[in-house]
Amino acid sequence: MAVIGGQIPTLRASRRRTKPRVVVKFRPEVRLPYSSKAQATITEQEGRRWARLETQNPGLRLRPYFSTIGQSKIRKLSSRTGAAAPVNSNFESYFVLECPNAQSVGRVAAEIADWPNVETAYVEAGPVPPPVNPSDDLRSMSQGYLDSAPAGIDARWAWLHADGTGARFVDLERGWTLDHEDLYSAKILVISGLSKDFHGHGTAVLGEVAAFDNKLGGIGIAPGAHTRVVSQWRTASIYNTAEAILSAASAMQPGDVLLLEAQTSYPTASGFVPVEVELAVYDAIRFATAQSIVVVEAGANGAVDLDAFEDTNGKKILNRGSADFRDSGAIVVGAASSTMPHQRLGFSNFGSRIDCFAWGENIDTCGDGWMGTATNNYIAVFGGTSGASPIIAGAALLLQSLRAVSSSVKYSPSELRKLLSDVALNTKSAIPAADRIGVMPNLRALIAHETVTS
Repeated sequence: MAVIGGQIPTLRASRRRTKPRVVVKFRPEVRLPYSSKAQATITEQEGRRWARLETQNPGLRLRPYFSTIGQSKIRKLSSRTGAAAPVNSNFESYFVLECPNAQSVGRVAAEIADWPNVETAYVEAGPVPPPVNPSDDLRSMSQGYLDSAPAGIDARWAWLHADGTGARFVDLERGWTLDHEDLYSAKILVISGLSKDFHGHGTAVLGEVAAFDNKLGGIGIAPGAHTRVVSQWRTASIYNTAEAILSAASAMQPGDVLLLEAQTSYPTASGFVPVEVELAVYDAIRFATAQSIVVVEAGANGAVDLDAFEDTNGKKILNRGSADFRDSGAIVVGAASSTMPHQRLGFSNFGSRIDCFAWGENIDTCGDGWMGTATNNYIAVFGGTSGASPIIAGAALLLQSLRAVSSSVKYSPSELRKLLSDVALNTKSAIPAADRIGVMPNLRALIAHETVTS
């Protein structure tokens, strides 16, 4: 969710606009047609179990979970190998149960999760709000996050060496105003999905990373990067974060940067949490990073201690010190104050899973940060982990651009995560042991370090 001017906007349209669904992942040995025929097949295979479930929940429909990509592409993605071996990358094992009765989805998930041929089943969270809070560009001097460390990430200095040229970027969320006056010349294309809602949010995010170097507005951290977008709204009624990630990954190359401007709710969490807590989304992120795609993920605005977070199986999947830790390979981002020393903001999630932080308030960018679609509006108080994550993505793009212009192999996801979370090279928060949000990139120090060691 965005934080705008220190306040989380009221969302009147927060009621669910998609059918309640249960995501089901069958065990590898189970063979179901990846089509509408799956329901007939599971009826034959499960007999009494399915008959009882259907009797108790009339109108249940079993469908492929990844429904807009196409089976041939899903099969091709599942067979890919990458720099690291993908975990559970058989995406044809994912199906979804559409439940006409919203009150029954929890019971359906619990019952089917106990079936011997089911690996996991959980209630899909569905749409939640996104996680927001050069000198001739008129607003550039207000973009303090571009300034020298420790105040900012020192992007202005980094532009002496690279401006994003040769790097490629994809923003994943729900909507944008791509003809905004500060984005239009960037010629940003949609990979797939619909630009449906929260257009002002997506516009603000793109402004931080890719605002064109013109005589209007501000300037993006990596204005030279090739930028595209992909939407979680796969169709007017289907919302699927995991599928959007796979669609983006199928169109991306090693070294590209994918920003996940999303968060989710979860039954055991007191606030919003990172989207990778859902297994399908985790598998999709792990697949992308295994293809050497750099994934930057908003840590979410839930004020949740991610080390203490437990999934519905009681596992601490976001705690690096736990045997249950599940590493997607993504760079997870927290939010801190714009003033020094940078303190964790109260809404930001925290814990060992957070790799780095950036400003989560007072960010000057284009768009209104929320739902507006005007092509000439700007905001000076964008924030949240929505505002912090694009700053980290921009830093990653400048480092990849530096590699591109020097004709070097681009950084792998693990190499970039290690660099951006290096406590010796980057800016620490006010009280690291209490803040627990990692460090903020210092591009001058990182570039100098890489120049010396390369």
